Amino acid sequence: MHFFWLCVHLVCAIIFVGYVFFDVCVYPLALKKLDKERCESVKKAYMRGSVFIFAGIFLGLLLSGVMLARFYELSLDTLFGWFLLLKLGVLALMFLLGAYSVFFVAVLKKPDPFKGKSHIIALVLCLIIVVLAKAMTYF
Repeated sequence: MHFFWLCVHLVCAIIFVGYVFFDVCVYPLALKKLDKERCESVKKAYMRGSVFIFAGIFLGLLLSGVMLARFYELSLDTLFGWFLLLKLGVLALMFLLGAYSVFFVAVLKKPDPFKGKSHIIALVLCLIIVVLAKAMTYF
């Protein structure tokens, strides 16, 4: 079962980071080649449908992470435990920043508090999480 949950976790992580990478690095290239209105309409179309996919992938990451944690002795006496704690801390920060941004835009009907940089922040935090995950298995 460990291998199954590890594969689920890895696939979900690849999709999650890939989506954020696309939005941060690939989409701006399209803006340079096509008119802004056309790009914005395409982005709205895929964002509308991708919210459920993105939420499912995020839940898959969380569930598989919890299931994987059952296979390890979680202790702060090891580097594994410390890297896991740091990884969870960065994840919590990403979740809080995302919730804060969504609250601002969806509930308060105010502009994005991160001025459109939330996916860049998420990508940096995702890359930190990936490095911490690799460090967990290395040390």
